[in-house]
Amino acid sequence: MKKIIAIFVFLSVSVTMFAQNCYWVFFTDKNNTTFDPYSYFDAKAIERYQLNNLDLYDVSNYPVNERYTDAVNALTEENVGVSRWLNAQAVMATETEIEMVEQLPFVDRVQLIATEAALAQAPVATERENVEVLDATMKQVALMQGEKFQARNINGKGVRIAVFDGGFPDVDTHPAFKHLRDNHQIVKTWNFANKKENVYGYNSHGRMVLSCIAGIMNDTTMLGLAPGAEFLLARTEVEAEKLKEEVWWVQALEWADQNGAHIVSSSLGYGIDLHSLKDMDGKTSVVAKGASMAAAKGILVCTAMGNEGSDGDWKMMVTPADVEGVLSVGAVSSLETMESYSSFGPTADGRRKPNVVACGNDMVASGKGNFTYAQGTSFATPMTSGFAACVKQMHPEWTATQLLEEIEKSANHYPYYDYAFGYGVPQAGYFTDGPKAAKHSFDLMEDENYLYIVPVNPYENLKVFYNYQNGDGSINDYFVKKFLTDKIVTSKSSFRIDKSDLENGQTVNIWYNDQYAKYVVGKDKVAAADSVVRENVTISKGDFGCGSSNKKPSNTIYTHKKKKYSGNLVLNASFMVPSMWTPTGNIHQAQRVSRSFSFSYVNNWQLAKVYGLGFRIGFGSSWYALQDYTDPKYGTPALPLGPDPNSDMDVYIKKHNLKTSQFDLELFQRFTLARLSTTSLYLETGVFGDWITGSRLKTRTLVDDRKHTFMERHYFREGLNKLDCGVRLRIGFTKYCALYGQYRITPILKNGIDLPKWEVGIQIF
Repeated sequence: MKKIIAIFVFLSVSVTMFAQNCYWVFFTDKNNTTFDPYSYFDAKAIERYQLNNLDLYDVSNYPVNERYTDAVNALTEENVGVSRWLNAQAVMATETEIEMVEQLPFVDRVQLIATEAALAQAPVATERENVEVLDATMKQVALMQGEKFQARNINGKGVRIAVFDGGFPDVDTHPAFKHLRDNHQIVKTWNFANKKENVYGYNSHGRMVLSCIAGIMNDTTMLGLAPGAEFLLARTEVEAEKLKEEVWWVQALEWADQNGAHIVSSSLGYGIDLHSLKDMDGKTSVVAKGASMAAAKGILVCTAMGNEGSDGDWKMMVTPADVEGVLSVGAVSSLETMESYSSFGPTADGRRKPNVVACGNDMVASGKGNFTYAQGTSFATPMTSGFAACVKQMHPEWTATQLLEEIEKSANHYPYYDYAFGYGVPQAGYFTDGPKAAKHSFDLMEDENYLYIVPVNPYENLKVFYNYQNGDGSINDYFVKKFLTDKIVTSKSSFRIDKSDLENGQTVNIWYNDQYAKYVVGKDKVAAADSVVRENVTISKGDFGCGSSNKKPSNTIYTHKKKKYSGNLVLNASFMVPSMWTPTGNIHQAQRVSRSFSFSYVNNWQLAKVYGLGFRIGFGSSWYALQDYTDPKYGTPALPLGPDPNSDMDVYIKKHNLKTSQFDLELFQRFTLARLSTTSLYLETGVFGDWITGSRLKTRTLVDDRKHTFMERHYFREGLNKLDCGVRLRIGFTKYCALYGQYRITPILKNGIDLPKWEVGIQIF
């Protein structure tokens, strides 16, 4: 047996010592390197640098010092790739090897790569051969008014798009891409996994994505908006090489930069398998750092929000969609209907994401020259990339920042925003026809309790979007609802917002049927809106009756309320008020001050401005100190809490200490009394129940004028009630402390002698 154990330990240690991991090795400098941008960059790249007023000789463009990489290669198993922008090299190495690398004088630090990328794609429908298309323009194109680009022969010509994916099978043979092959629009390809040019194989996801930018179905129907664009195709994803994909993705960005890309389309995301939610801040992940660098170099990076919208453990976007300056894209099925799988914003540091949304259920190129439907933010992203290429064709003088901002302004909800739809679906008409004329679709009215959204045409079954925006620009709650039209409604039909849900200084932003308005809580009328894009309206002051329609609740289509709850770990300490000299027959019982300590978790849901509900769950102990006196002339009767002493003394004293351990559950309601700068004064009332999990009685007997002491300990079970309950009252300040009092209704002991019922204490957060 000992030999077996020894062998097992040896093998375990050996596996640990020789197991390889993927690491980034960051260097301290780029000393003794040279760089000629005019021989390194494509002409389109130089043109982009000049347009964006960027320095071609920026140190990030210089190569990594080869002497450094050679030294690292000599100590490690495999060179995965080198990044100029990060001044780093990725390697496969054992723990022993990487420890030696860390000792090199030019190594700044090493970072373990534990990446697991995911294609931002929902389940794909079964392929169908010879799909019939009834409409001349596909829904995915029409949703963005793509026909307006087509009418002006705007198709992305002259714009270079880099597409990153897991492979592009059949792109060299599929009829959907015949025009790209015939016109030599695929400028370059590179397979970063295999370090060769061939990308025409592997994962079919790339073929479907590319078709949503430039595919043409049956030689007539455009699947994407930019069949005239030029393309750089990069394979960066390999199912069996997850640890290396992050490296290849960053390398692909540098390759796209070198080869003159104006736009990068990436339907990839890094989320729950690698990061925590707090990492989605646009700065933490290496791919976020790479995307941020690409944006700084004048490249518009279009990336998918991800398909975590239905994932209760995540829901947030995946990186690099969290990066400032990146065009992050969610998915919808119509202008007013979000796809349930599409991920939500904001970023971990509170910035607005997504930027826009696009059709997520699209016709795509499938195998054997066929076509099928697929869904996911993977396909909304290339639809937006193609849209961006058309805008860039119309305005080649625009920088990447201008391009992103104008695409946001073109979206159908702009300037209204929420964390599900972003600014909405980009519209080609904004660029071909100019901003929409002002439209009067609704009025705002108010009384003391409600704000009313009153449509001009009560028969339109359209959705109303509204949100509550804080002073710092963050959005507290946002909603999508619609007016019911199941019955004939009066001209006074409206949707109402309860003012008790609002806080002073908040802004209510409203969008309905191409009209935007905002109402500032505490102001007398609607604040000015962008009159060029959307029409401003005013509020009619005074009472406003909504007639019978006010009795019908609006039909909620989509609602997102920010969780107004707060959870805290708290320490509770209290003492119990004694009941003095309570006679029991010939025994006078006095109770000294008793005490209690516990730790608990408290969670509170703030349901309205001044009202909330919550629970408290905890575990603690109580010490009840009892003291019994016996009258000498009545002898020494048996005491309720313990046996008689073995003594014939006429006077004795018994001290009893009962310790209980209990599990506590409380349900309470909270009333906010006052709001201060950093805290709130509140009052809570609740009911509690304690389940006593254990008890012990310690008896100390003093006889002969307290000169002798006898000690007894035993578990106390027979005379104990396991469950007790009562009521609590608490007043305190959030984030700091609270004072509380409670009254226990049920007795703890069954033998007639009760323990203290009143208790007062302090709660510290």
